[in-house]
Amino acid sequence: MDFPPLKYEDGTYVGRAMHVLVAQNPQEGKFYDHPYFGQLFLAGILWLTGYPDSMHASAEGDVLKSVEQLWLIPKIFIGTLGIVDTFLIYKISERRYCTKVGFIASILFAIMSISLLRTIFLESLQLPLLLSSIFFALTAKDPKTKDHEKKNLSKVVISGIFMGLAIFTKIPAFIMIPLVVFLFLTNNNKKLKMLSIWIIPVVLIPLIWPMYAISHAQFDQWLNGIYWQTHRQSAGTPLEADREMTLANSIAKDFLKMPLLFALGFSGLVFAALKKDFFLLLWGIPFLGFLYFIGFSSEFHIIPLLPLLCISSARLIVGLSDMITHRKLGDALPFFIISAVAIFGLISVMMQLTAHSNDDKFGAAAFVTRYLNDNKDSNITMIANHLYSWIPKYVFQSGEDFRIPEIDPIETGPKINKSLFVVDNTFKSIMSGNDEIGERLRNVYNTYTKNGTTTVDVGPNKILLPEAQSPYNRTTQYNGTNLLSSENNWTLKGSGQLSHADGSLKILVKTNGTDKVSRNAILRAQLNYLTETPLLLSLSYTSKSPEGNDSFSVEIKDADSQKRYFKGLLMDTSGNETNQLFILPSEIVGKPTEFRIGLTTNTPGEHALTLKSVRIIYKV
Repeated sequence: MDFPPLKYEDGTYVGRAMHVLVAQNPQEGKFYDHPYFGQLFLAGILWLTGYPDSMHASAEGDVLKSVEQLWLIPKIFIGTLGIVDTFLIYKISERRYCTKVGFIASILFAIMSISLLRTIFLESLQLPLLLSSIFFALTAKDPKTKDHEKKNLSKVVISGIFMGLAIFTKIPAFIMIPLVVFLFLTNNNKKLKMLSIWIIPVVLIPLIWPMYAISHAQFDQWLNGIYWQTHRQSAGTPLEADREMTLANSIAKDFLKMPLLFALGFSGLVFAALKKDFFLLLWGIPFLGFLYFIGFSSEFHIIPLLPLLCISSARLIVGLSDMITHRKLGDALPFFIISAVAIFGLISVMMQLTAHSNDDKFGAAAFVTRYLNDNKDSNITMIANHLYSWIPKYVFQSGEDFRIPEIDPIETGPKINKSLFVVDNTFKSIMSGNDEIGERLRNVYNTYTKNGTTTVDVGPNKILLPEAQSPYNRTTQYNGTNLLSSENNWTLKGSGQLSHADGSLKILVKTNGTDKVSRNAILRAQLNYLTETPLLLSLSYTSKSPEGNDSFSVEIKDADSQKRYFKGLLMDTSGNETNQLFILPSEIVGKPTEFRIGLTTNTPGEHALTLKSVRIIYKV
């Protein structure tokens, strides 16, 4: 579940699929950005599994476990699609070239593309449809008997349906039409008949999208959505990064992730041009040309080209090995090459598996789910992207209103004054935009935070709660652990003074020079029987920093291995009493842990940190 890291798109398309299940409606809101088959496809799979009831999720108790379970089915499904893609690539390559090419291409695809295809992009949902359309077109050859003619006709219709559904998932799939037309023209004598039958579902199925808009008197919004999609690079966009999303940049980013595949793949395209292999050229050149002229391309837009790069790589490897006159060497060389590539790819994947974690995103989603469930009658508006909002909105029906920053209108006013914000990198990027959406979001955010708010830190992100409440004074009514109780023995590492009395803890350090000095108050403890999640660390503190540049931190480590579970910064050095909340990883429960409260300075004077409350809680 930790690989790949959850992205904005994961939440968007699972959220839209849940909207289909709950609202029985494919259109969420009035923003027409993409056709509907992506969410319909995913919603159908979720419905077949009895989702979400089959997950037995709860907004109480171990909420973090419920959130992880709710992500399980979508992640398994998208992984299964990758297996289907691999099989189709093998069959297409085997049919067009030979078994050896099919084997090498499928191995390359299975290993190299995992970092992109395990994310729920529309292209990931679309790819098996495109490959199925190509495969059935490839197998529709001249019939020898009437029985064969009927089978051929069914293959043509199926190919057309898959292509229509691919376009109905995301419009740029229409660029693949010349490739399938080429296959019909070269495989069949009854060219016009086959093409006329094939084109019917290709045209009719995508027309469902504009017809839906017309039937709901939203055709103007549909046209606006199409214009926005085709002018994202030049028009104002809520994401500043969009302006740097060119084809060259996207290829460069993907090259850094899959250098061997891209080097071999594009070399294979050059080899295909020398061999006049129009099958590969018609797959790649029109699509690359479209992305170039549209002016906007993200790294995931390249996904439809990944099978092409795998097949062209395999074609190159086999083609060059066939030129070797030594037969045994020529037969063995492709397998030596693919073995080396596979080992390199597996090592890269394993490094990515250990480098990423979704703990912060799961923790944030679990916290807002519990918070909105505990405050169902408070008419709270949640302002966040679908990554955090789809579970409370569609699974538990908590919260009054849900708004997506770059899509829904967000203005200052009484309703927004009672809002919950999840401020992540996407939110910050939208807020920094030099356009109407960015300016409006900045105004709302600045107005909201001016009067003081309760902030929950979740790794690099934060959650702003509806009111500037003092949860630290309310925690006694909830189950929790007071780390400043008299039973806990805090010790100071290094010179200085440590006082622990009357339910407070004070670290005092006096320095004369400018050398860096670090002191830590340490508590060894083991948290047992904490079954509620997510866990929060609640701190109330004051600090004394002569020049205001001391740093204060809280850290949790494994008491034996010294593995770090968590580190958070205490941001206020002004001397005022400050409250902070941190979401903690659930893995600290039941293990011997070491809590460290740190003070670091490089200025002379008297430096102090006084903690008035340090609690492990689960409710705010």
